[in-house]
Amino acid sequence: MGNLKRKLELYEKIFQAFGPGVSRCQVSQLAALLHVSERHVQTLLKAMTAQCWIEWQASSGRNKKAQLTCLIEPIEACYQYAQSQADSGNIEQVFNTLSFNGRNAGAELQAFLSSNNHSTQSVAFIPFHRELEALHPQRVLRRTERFLVTQICQRLTSIQQGRLSGDLAYHWQPNEEATVWYFQVRNGVQFHNGRTLEVQDIVRCLSLLTKSKLWRRCYQHIVEMSAVTGDVIKVTLSEPDWHLPRLLARAEASIFEHTSEDKLIGSGAFALEVFSSKMLRLNRNNAYSRSAPILNRVELWVYPEWSQTKACAQNQVCVKMPEKTVKASGASDSDLQNCGSTFFKVQNPKLSKTTRELTVEDTSECQALFEQLSVSGDQKTNVEYGHYTAAKDIALCSIIDENDTFSSWLSFFTRFPFEALSLATERLNTIEQRITSIRREPDIVLAMNRLLELRHWLDENGIVVEIKQEAFNLEVSEKIQGAQVNGFGWCDLEKVWISHI
Repeated sequence: MGNLKRKLELYEKIFQAFGPGVSRCQVSQLAALLHVSERHVQTLLKAMTAQCWIEWQASSGRNKKAQLTCLIEPIEACYQYAQSQADSGNIEQVFNTLSFNGRNAGAELQAFLSSNNHSTQSVAFIPFHRELEALHPQRVLRRTERFLVTQICQRLTSIQQGRLSGDLAYHWQPNEEATVWYFQVRNGVQFHNGRTLEVQDIVRCLSLLTKSKLWRRCYQHIVEMSAVTGDVIKVTLSEPDWHLPRLLARAEASIFEHTSEDKLIGSGAFALEVFSSKMLRLNRNNAYSRSAPILNRVELWVYPEWSQTKACAQNQVCVKMPEKTVKASGASDSDLQNCGSTFFKVQNPKLSKTTRELTVEDTSECQALFEQLSVSGDQKTNVEYGHYTAAKDIALCSIIDENDTFSSWLSFFTRFPFEALSLATERLNTIEQRITSIRREPDIVLAMNRLLELRHWLDENGIVVEIKQEAFNLEVSEKIQGAQVNGFGWCDLEKVWISHI
C-alpha cells in the first residue's frame, strides 16, 4: 500500500496550499503544485474522492475553476488508514504510513495512540478578519504577520516587556567605541525541518537586511558581518551604535529559511504547518532551544466579514469559537500595560501649496483620520501599512511599540524619507544628528530621553504631529491562562496554557 502513502503525501500538499473547507482552483494549478501531469491529477482526484478525503466539482469551459473541498485533515486520513491496518495486525504498515512526508514514525505512533482522547489536546484558535500576507520576515510590515514571525523564528536577541535578553545569542560584547560587536551563539539549535542552524544562516539573513529596500536605512551602518568561529559572529559598523542588540531583536532580524514552496521555516517556539487563505496552523516545536510551549497547536481562522466592523486594535484568542472571553492585561511591572498604536501626520510645516497630496495608510483608522483632517482640494493616495517610500506632501501613518518603544520609534525615524518632504537642509541635518546622538549614548535611559526629545522637537516644529494613541484590546477565553498583552497586541503563545480544571 505504498501507493496510498504517496497519495497521503500529495493530499497533504493540497491541504497545506488550499486549507480545510471549500476553495476554487484549476487542474493546472494542482499539477504545478504536485509536479505531476494534468492527466495524473485527474487520476489522483478520483482516488482521493473515493477515499472521502475531498470533493471535486468540475466546471465546464476552458480555464474555468473547479470547486475543491478538503473534507479531512491529512493526519486524520492517515490515522483512519493506520487504524484499519492495526486492526488487521499489519503493524509494519502502520509505521510505514505514519512516516508519510518524512514524519518520525515513533513520535507519530504516540500521537496516533492518543488521538482518540481529544479532551487533552491543548489547541488555541484565533478568529481573524483578513487574509494574511506571506510570512517572509524581511517583507512583512503589518503587526499580526510580524507577531507570527516572532513565534516561528528566533533572533539573536529578544525583548520582553522592554527588557533585553538573549535568544540565539547568549552573550554579546562591543569594542570600546561600539563600532564592532561580537555575538556568541547557542550550539545545537535546529530549524523546524531538522537542519542544524549554523552561524552562516545568521550572517546570511542579517546581511540581506543591509540590502533590503524596506529595511536598509535601519541597517545601512552595518559594514560587514562575518562568522569568526563556529559560534561567534562579528558585526562591524560604520558608526557607533550602543543599541545594536535591541535593533537585532526586531521581527525583520529573524533567522529563517524558505523552501521551494516559499514556506517559512524557523527555529522558534512554533512551526508553521499550514498556511492557506482560510487558515494558518502552528504546531509546538518540541526541540525549541528555550522553554517549549504548553499549547500543542494554534490555528488562525479567517473571517472576512469582520473587516467592516473589527477595529485594528482588537484581537481574540479562544479555545472554541465562539465563547465567553475576558480582557487580557499587560504585565504589571511593564510599560506595555497600555500598549497600542500611535497615529500621526508627517509633513513639511512650511508647505504653502493649495493642492496637497496625502499618502494615507490603508488601515481603517488612518482612512478615518484623512476624512477628519483633509480640506477641500486635498488629493489622497492609499499606501500599504508601513510603506513610507511613497510619501509626498503629507503622510498619515502609525507605528506600534512591538515590545520595545525605543527601537520601534528609532527605526521609524531612521526609515522615514524626510527628504521627500522638501524640508530645509538644516532640519534634515538636525534629525540625522539627533539619531546619531541617540545611537552614541551607551545608557539606555539617557538614550531614551534623547529619543523623547527628538519626538518632542519634531512635534513642536510640526514635522511629526502625533494625533492620537489607541490601546490594544486582547480578548481571551476564560480557560486560557498566562495571557498578557504584548507590544503587537497579541500574547506570547509559548507562555499561555489552557485550564482543563
